[in-house]
Amino acid sequence: MTGECRVLRVVGELNFGGTEMRTAELLPRLSAAGVQVHLVTLSDRIGPGPLAGVVGRHGGSVTPIPLDLRFAARFLGLLRRLRPDVVHVDCANFSGVLLALAALCGVRGRVAHFRGDDNQHRNLRRRVYRWICGRLLRISATDILGVSPSSLTFAYDSRWRDDPRCQVVLNGLDLDRLRLPSQDDLRELIGARPAELVCVSVGRASPEKRRSLLPPILAELRARGVEAHAVLVGPGDDADDERVRVAAAAAGLADRVHLLGPRDDVGGLLSQADVVIHPSCLEGLPGGVLEPVALGVGTVAADLPGVRFIDEHLPGVTIVDTDAAPRRWASAVCAAAAYTEQTSASAAADRFARSVFAIDTAAATHLTIYRRWASARPHRPVRPRPPAFSTRGER
Repeated sequence: MTGECRVLRVVGELNFGGTEMRTAELLPRLSAAGVQVHLVTLSDRIGPGPLAGVVGRHGGSVTPIPLDLRFAARFLGLLRRLRPDVVHVDCANFSGVLLALAALCGVRGRVAHFRGDDNQHRNLRRRVYRWICGRLLRISATDILGVSPSSLTFAYDSRWRDDPRCQVVLNGLDLDRLRLPSQDDLRELIGARPAELVCVSVGRASPEKRRSLLPPILAELRARGVEAHAVLVGPGDDADDERVRVAAAAAGLADRVHLLGPRDDVGGLLSQADVVIHPSCLEGLPGGVLEPVALGVGTVAADLPGVRFIDEHLPGVTIVDTDAAPRRWASAVCAAAAYTEQTSASAAADRFARSVFAIDTAAATHLTIYRRWASARPHRPVRPRPPAFSTRGER
């Protein structure tokens, strides 16, 4: 490869979510290998986002381009100025539109990355939208990645194994980051007594995460004589937060449900949990399950393909039917808490470091893809880097 490889990566928003955190964790390794990663965010809510500083520290930039009538012109303009070797898009079916625009600009490497299973009900409008985007993706993509086999099966095509562009690229976790301690004593922060169970749930506030199931689970635990707290960590949403509060009040547990919002010390909080509950009904390869398992914390999760995939490779997951009643979840919580008590954090970390989910494996796969397309480009002088991020959006 001659010179520096330049990648433009597109995400919905650069917040404390699974896709965004996995992207941020790869940056030090990619930068050290000569890959310059710039990001585009599509959110009109938070601009560059709280992880923009991480991107800037590793030589990249963050450009917010909201999805409005001027989006296509702004995106094309950025492509012409940046001249990336690869456009790597983490936007589900909408990736087809973005990669088609990249093809128009002559970008050689065009990567679609599926992070979720997309196994929800589709009305006619969504089916048409998905068909159009899927056609554009098939025409435009040079590489099609999925975080698990099921993410390609459900989100792209059940026959993906017949498409040579497709491969599974597992999310890698940075164990060093997860091991960083939190400045907070979690029990002291939430007012939990020594004998009370601390249940943590990590994920953004959205309907498919089903965070409002946590209060009924706590109520069932109380009925069994087990006092517990639920700690919800992740970016909030007013409507979804209110659903959680209403459910907690209805269960008489308003003082036992704690919404902490986004945190940059998730690993330090997880390591203090007795159990993790992940009730989400839509995932690809859920970091909310993978992270606690790496730390040796017993985790209860809904029966999804990505969850089963983790369970096949690492111990510590207790799987519950997606539509199971709270009493089933409560039984699983007790079993998972027992696993945590019996498990050494150092043994869990050693096991994880030897697993297919190690971050170095993910970084090596990304580098292979990026270098392939960078090596195919005509020689060009290295252009000056743009500023670390723009808060005004692409003009």
